[in-house]
Parts: sequence; structure tokens; C-alpha cells
Amino acid sequence: MNAFVEFIARLFSDALQMPVLIGDVALRESLSFVSVAVGTVFIMAPVVVFGYILLGALGVPLPNLGNGPGKQIE
Repeated sequence: MNAFVEFIARLFSDALQMPVLIGDVALRESLSFVSVAVGTVFIMAPVVVFGYILLGALGVPLPNLGNGPGKQIE
């Protein structure tokens, strides 16, 4: 059990250090900044889409993104 607690503590401490490390890498050159920005968009877009789908599956009322009037399935 002690190894699990140490693993979780290390995971949180590394997660707090990641923004600093990514910032250091992104600010070295202009091309690396573009690369980090594009990578962020490629990761965040599917996360947002999956989150929207998950909330809809859980029954949270969401706005209709498609064409036509919104219809609820009963």
C-alpha cells in the first residue's frame, strides 16, 4: 500500500511540474511554440468532443449542434 501512495504523490507532483517544463520547451524557439500549440489543439479537440458525448449519454440536457429542431428521445 505504501508504494501506491508514493506513486500517487509522485504523479501529482509531476503533474504540477509539467506546465513549467512545457513552457520552457515552447519558449525556446518559435517553431517549437507552434508545435506545442498544434499538439494542444489536436489533444483538446477530441477531449471536448468526447466530453460532450459523455454528458449527453449521462442525460445532461445539452444544446443541439445539428440542423433542425431539437427532439428529445423518451
